[in-house]
Amino acid sequence: MSTRFAIPARTTEVRVLENLADGVPLGEALSRVCDYIDGESPGAVSAVLMLDEGEMQFRLVAGPRVPAPLSKALDGLKVLPYDGACGTAPRQGRPVTVWDIRRDSLFAEQRDTALSGGFTAAWSLPIWSTKRTTLGTVVIFHPDSRLAVAKIPKPMETAVHLAAIAIKYHQDELQMRALTRRLLQSHDDEQRHIARDLHDSTGQDLASLLITLGRAERWGAQLSPELKEILFESILLAKKVSDEIRTLSCLLHPPLLDVCGLGVAIEVYANELNRRHELEVELEISPELPRLTEDAEVALFRIVQTSLTNVHLHSGTKGAKIKMDYNAEALTLTVSDHGRGIPADVLDQFRRGEATGVGIAGMKERAAALGGRLEFETLKTGVGNGTAVVVTIPSSNFRP
Repeated sequence: MSTRFAIPARTTEVRVLENLADGVPLGEALSRVCDYIDGESPGAVSAVLMLDEGEMQFRLVAGPRVPAPLSKALDGLKVLPYDGACGTAPRQGRPVTVWDIRRDSLFAEQRDTALSGGFTAAWSLPIWSTKRTTLGTVVIFHPDSRLAVAKIPKPMETAVHLAAIAIKYHQDELQMRALTRRLLQSHDDEQRHIARDLHDSTGQDLASLLITLGRAERWGAQLSPELKEILFESILLAKKVSDEIRTLSCLLHPPLLDVCGLGVAIEVYANELNRRHELEVELEISPELPRLTEDAEVALFRIVQTSLTNVHLHSGTKGAKIKMDYNAEALTLTVSDHGRGIPADVLDQFRRGEATGVGIAGMKERAAALGGRLEFETLKTGVGNGTAVVVTIPSSNFRP
């Protein structure tokens, strides 16, 4: 490999990998690959097509210099029965060179669009995973068919390899997010199930026990002082357990969340924390807060729970505030405290999209599942650096 190719290849590879590590969108990372290809072949214009999940068509993911008409023609190409260059390369497992777009049948459907863009030759380079499954293809257009060669230059092979890494990383991330969402949904369903069982089964059994103990108490005159004391203590204990079961059921999944909505459920939850002296929670909730979809109300309630748990365990303060307001476009939930703040390294990890613990990752995924975003803000206070968890979700989550 010549020096002219080796240095840019290493530089591009580092940049693409850094982009992926920083959580840059797939299209932006692949645009860097296209920049490299176009820079190495004067006059060339490249695009990256990705095979969709159903493996039925190609989607244009990147192609910063591809003319708009040609981009439109390439996006959505059917895998079958289409037999053009883009589909032929992955199926044959080798690059395909179209020497002359004006005459080659492999470019029949896109011929006029490509020619109008000034291109007369093209390459299609298949993108493979390490397991030899098709991920997509890199298409390179060139205005001079005399410069098209049968052997793909080494830098182009490097670019295709980088595209494969970026696409596979993106797919793995999507799979991980889907798994996280399923786990969160399973967790929510289990909490709802346990809360219902505690209320409907264990709670009813305790109510029956209290009735029985009450009947026994009416026979107190015939009992010895020792038995009277035991009975009295048993009634107190049964009442305490009944109250704790009711509270636990409410904390796991408050029935008011389904009946009255998010605002009321959060108010009851905060009041319970205040009563138990675990936290002093201040509320600022818009009285006209609309009802949200079931998924949105559960997700935001869980985010509030996790945020307040983090305040209780890590902030070093007993005070917290929950604020919710909305407009026609979005709803914003803010949970803040005036504690010691989130460590800088944890914030940096979060902003880079790296794992920062199950709680924070779960909150972030819940917000993303609603089409929203979760952000952390550092609050300068007289005590230290407080923290605000800010979640914004679009109005598409409002009930009609």
